[in-house]
Amino acid sequence: MSQEESVARESFNLLTSTAHDIQQLFDRSELTAESLVEQVLDQVDKHNGNGLNLRALISVAPRQKLLERAQLLDQERADGKTRSPLHGIPFIDAIATDPKLGMDTTAGSWALVDSQPPGNAPAVQKLLDAGGILIGKASLTEFNNFKGDGLVDGWSPVNGYTRSAYVRGSLKLDEGAMGSAVGVSTGFGIVSLGVETDGSIVSPASRAALYAMKPTIGTVSMDGVVPVTKSLDSVGAMARSPADLAVVMKMLQAKGPGYGGGLSQLMTQKWYGLRIGFVDENVWKLPETLCKTDNEVLYQMRKEYHSVMDILSDAGVHVEYPVALPLGEKIWPEIGDIMSYEFQPAFNHYLETLVSSPVRNLKELVEWNRQHTDTELPKEHPSQSYLENVSKCKISATENANTLASLRKIAGPDGIDKVLNLFELDAVAALADSPISSVASAAGEFLQARLYLTKAKHPSRLSRGHDASRRFGRKWATIWYQHDY
Repeated sequence: MSQEESVARESFNLLTSTAHDIQQLFDRSELTAESLVEQVLDQVDKHNGNGLNLRALISVAPRQKLLERAQLLDQERADGKTRSPLHGIPFIDAIATDPKLGMDTTAGSWALVDSQPPGNAPAVQKLLDAGGILIGKASLTEFNNFKGDGLVDGWSPVNGYTRSAYVRGSLKLDEGAMGSAVGVSTGFGIVSLGVETDGSIVSPASRAALYAMKPTIGTVSMDGVVPVTKSLDSVGAMARSPADLAVVMKMLQAKGPGYGGGLSQLMTQKWYGLRIGFVDENVWKLPETLCKTDNEVLYQMRKEYHSVMDILSDAGVHVEYPVALPLGEKIWPEIGDIMSYEFQPAFNHYLETLVSSPVRNLKELVEWNRQHTDTELPKEHPSQSYLENVSKCKISATENANTLASLRKIAGPDGIDKVLNLFELDAVAALADSPISSVASAAGEFLQARLYLTKAKHPSRLSRGHDASRRFGRKWATIWYQHDY
């Protein structure tokens, strides 16, 4: 290690540095991809299965493979070739990878430990082609929390419980992509990929002080993803800064060579003229059964929520408060019906794409679990009721289509679209502990922005849902770029 690298290693903060920060160190020859990977792997060794025992990664690529990859990218840089802003940047993911990379794709289930995908999921391959270094596979709630009643968020038979990097011990986060959030917040990767049906990206990110986005459904390839529904799932990303998130999302949504899209180009760093609606936080909230919050934390969340409105207003933003969106009770039953109908065919299709697998369809998986109750159905998590019930689903294709159309109408034309048009808004904002992910899941993209850290040391977030088909452009990217309190 050179003297310059040694100095950079002492001053470099693995927990807070962004991809942009790291690229500057690379450009000044103060850091190499190889030394960065060594630091990341040291952090994984220290706290993934040891130390704080965060268990954010369910598997890690072989050290030698990672170092060889980093050395290749360092040589490319030395030769004057830099692939992208992610060149030499470590990342983690929760979707299918080529077995040659040395990691299993399991969705948290022992039944899939020996399964072999045909290759990397397109989303993963895009980041690899861009010069990213895949450190490991993120832990997730087994089958994206679609297994059975009482399954604890962040638990899987293969990896046990994932824990927060912010609170010692066990902190219940939210839904499937927990490892993707905890891993970035604790230095196991700089950015990450996850999959969301309803909240599995943005909810964990809201507990890990990250920026996150679930893009419009259908704009990112879902090949290589263990699915829940075809109609609601989307691959998204988490990052430590809006700029990093914009870079990753541009790559994920790229149409091919020469694609000129991407949110980075839209960031004007100007506030004046924006129009943002804020929902009534006293009405638009999650029920206690889904999200318990103590009074002190709740008070601070609401105080900071209104503080954001004041700050934006002072910066020239027109703030509309309150605006009304559909409550979760109106859409959750329909989302549940869509999951029940679409899970089995989507899951069976994924299994059919595998080169090899101990189970080839949902029926075989249910039976495999029954034969391995000690690992797959332990006494603390004995249920696979969701898997069993969807095979008995009586919903017809026509009924599912009607339910989906109704859901889109409630959340879109009768929900977000209506509010956007009525008040001529560019976006609608809400606290993360609200039904915003459900409404946005049905109607458009969903972004997450840093807000503050509660006195209880829980990171909190401001979330925004909107209609992507009409209004996603310069103004929204400005909000995303600058909102960093």
